[in-house]
Amino acid sequence: MLSFTSAAIAMAFAFLASAQHTLPSDQVPFQGGNVFKINDPAVKNYTFSYKEPFHPGLYGGYYYWAVDNNTVAGANFTGPYMEQGYDYFPDGALKMNPYFKIAEGSPKALNKTKLFGDCQESRAHSRDFCCDNPNMACEGKVKKILHVIFENEVYSWTMASPYWQMLATKGKSLTNFHAITHPSLPNYAAIVAGDFFGLANEDFFNVDASTIYDLLDHAGIDYATYNEWYNPIETHRGPKDCNNYIYNGPYDNTNPNWSSQTYRRLDVPGLLFSTYTSNYERCTKMYDANATFAEHVNSHALPAYSYYVPDMLHNAHDPEGNSDYTHQPDTSAIWFNSWLDLYLPELERQGTLVVATFDEATWQNDDDTTPNNDNHIVTMLFGAGVTPNTKDNTYITTYGLLRGAIQNFGLGSLGRNDTNATNGNLYELIR
Repeated sequence: MLSFTSAAIAMAFAFLASAQHTLPSDQVPFQGGNVFKINDPAVKNYTFSYKEPFHPGLYGGYYYWAVDNNTVAGANFTGPYMEQGYDYFPDGALKMNPYFKIAEGSPKALNKTKLFGDCQESRAHSRDFCCDNPNMACEGKVKKILHVIFENEVYSWTMASPYWQMLATKGKSLTNFHAITHPSLPNYAAIVAGDFFGLANEDFFNVDASTIYDLLDHAGIDYATYNEWYNPIETHRGPKDCNNYIYNGPYDNTNPNWSSQTYRRLDVPGLLFSTYTSNYERCTKMYDANATFAEHVNSHALPAYSYYVPDMLHNAHDPEGNSDYTHQPDTSAIWFNSWLDLYLPELERQGTLVVATFDEATWQNDDDTTPNNDNHIVTMLFGAGVTPNTKDNTYITTYGLLRGAIQNFGLGSLGRNDTNATNGNLYELIR
């Protein structure tokens, strides 16, 4: 069955026994590149890595997972040659991760009915450009929404940075904003699907559930994701397929104590969903930000709903080589100030709301095991629908961003936390 040593075989069977379900290999959907069988020569030097999404009995079947240990995704690393005479590979650079399917015990029904009416019905509450496209159903306070997601830091730590304080003068600060859970990955799932699906770990997870992309497709509204250091991959489906690398290089500085791969799959919401990656047309909407974002902005090709995923240095996860851990929020803010200087004027002219948020809150020692900070994170709004240098202390969570996008574009609902008003609503916090 598998090309394992006897010890590895025993370990694999122990893993299978702990799973809620064993997923047969023929039930693993094709979903782009860098997905291998475990005996493929491409991953022969990789170490098998396995982390359960959550304890099998924890949710009593409300969520479930299944695993196929014969199908794996590899981590990749392309780092420079080190002066010490060896190639430095950060932890995780040569691992292969088994295919986990995550799903709901009772899948939520997709509601394709326009919850907020069509353009004609909502014209009194919309901007003039809302109905420029007769096929676009929307309330339309803003024409486009662009998310930029940063990593980890608790609100108080982030706002101690003078550079984040400078950013606050350029936009509207949501001072009572909270992420959903820990660690990072389930928050990235929550922002597009309205649930974290019980996830309590990070691995090659593939959630079989509806997302906002299903609603956008039904409404004929375009979308994209711009990832720094991401490269599409060619498969039999075409030249721009989804690339499922767990990590990708180069690594982000010259200090091995801090170095890590600059790109992580878990930071890309769409790639976490098999309902996204099994669809080639959706995969073509994943871009290398370094090669395409400026062109798409300047040519007005930026779609209505998009994500910009900064790399591990720009997103505040890692400090620069000449700095320390305490000041790593500075690194992200310096980069983001420059990013806004480059792009915000044109984005605002196109009616784009830029939503800058963090995925979760951690302390300076990276502790997120105890949620003793209420997952309080910095979230700022820039561009269309925003009065600069303002604050709003309304309670809102990551789910409220999804709810706001759904209302702005006049979509239906996913039947999850996007329908729960207690999570707040981005739409109500913009003009």
